[in-house]
Amino acid sequence: MKKILVLGCLLMSFVGLFGQNEVSKETKDCTIQGVLDGIYKGTKVYLVEEEEINGASKVIDSCDVKDNRYTFVIKNVTVPRMYFVKSGDPNCLSPITPIWVEPGNVKVRANSEFFLNCTVTGTVNNEIFSAYNAEMKHFVDSMLRSANIDLLLNRNQSEKEKDRDFKARTKQHGSRALHLQEELVRRYYDQAIAPFMIFWEMKANVTLDELKELRAVVSPSLNEHPYTKQLDEYIRLAEFKVGSDVPDFELPDKDGKTFKLSSLRGKYVLIDFWASWCGPCMREMPNVVKLYKECKGKNFEIVGVSLDQKRDAWLNAVEKNKMKWIQVSDLKSWATAPVKLCNVSAVPYTVLIDPQGKVIALELRGEELISKVKEVLNKK
Repeated sequence: MKKILVLGCLLMSFVGLFGQNEVSKETKDCTIQGVLDGIYKGTKVYLVEEEEINGASKVIDSCDVKDNRYTFVIKNVTVPRMYFVKSGDPNCLSPITPIWVEPGNVKVRANSEFFLNCTVTGTVNNEIFSAYNAEMKHFVDSMLRSANIDLLLNRNQSEKEKDRDFKARTKQHGSRALHLQEELVRRYYDQAIAPFMIFWEMKANVTLDELKELRAVVSPSLNEHPYTKQLDEYIRLAEFKVGSDVPDFELPDKDGKTFKLSSLRGKYVLIDFWASWCGPCMREMPNVVKLYKECKGKNFEIVGVSLDQKRDAWLNAVEKNKMKWIQVSDLKSWATAPVKLCNVSAVPYTVLIDPQGKVIALELRGEELISKVKEVLNKK
């Protein structure tokens, strides 16, 4: 039954797309024609591009809004990618509309005060994405109705029982969503939305083996697509474990000089990912200070990689906490290269590597960190 429901929604949206495919062959330009419902309090809208999925973003174009309408034209689109139309109203409750930029004519209708409440039609990936969002909305609405029914039928439930039912509904919703996403990927395996969906929605909810299986579904024609490459890199990093080689990287140190990890080859190295705004990092720092005092000069070095964005905050924390080992940062926060290379998803995070650059241990803290470092140094 689940496949009938899912495919029914997606197939209905796909019926009219064959004509769009013909349009896409005739032009490489994408025209976005938008309509805003309600009273729009801004004068412009902005077209925003992400470097990658969930990556750094930048405004690449703007457009005057006249009579609640706007138009963007993106020339020579090479591959379909997700962009965003951003509201010019600083008080907009939800200021972005996600749009697939791909050859053809894209029609957008959004609420002036809530840009995410929108319909986007006209091209293949937009139609598929709209169908997906409609089905997800149906899932959420059903879950909320189910919760209301439970409240009416079980007015005397204990907090424990309410919590149990909430977790059950959440689990059911997650399962239904995952099935829908998998159906989408398998049916539209040759569209850019396939690797996008795997990376954007599914990667955190499946095992690594399941992720690899999904990746194998994606058409080889998409191997060079930026989203496929990002997915491939994520899988590579997910396999980052004890025994893996740590790729070399370079970052500016606190004096502005370039530091290269490979310059420490031949030594045991602890890479410590941290940030001044991270409470757990600051609470853990006395242990790292203690480690450095006890092990410096024993063919061992620490490299602190800060995820700060403000130079003053970074350097003040280094001085305040007496962090006298190597400190590096490009002030790009989560976009800094070593974060991806070492598959860092939270801080504090440590990577202990041997003189050949291979991982010995990951995510060590406290006394366990100190004991492990002393253990490997005593074995050399």
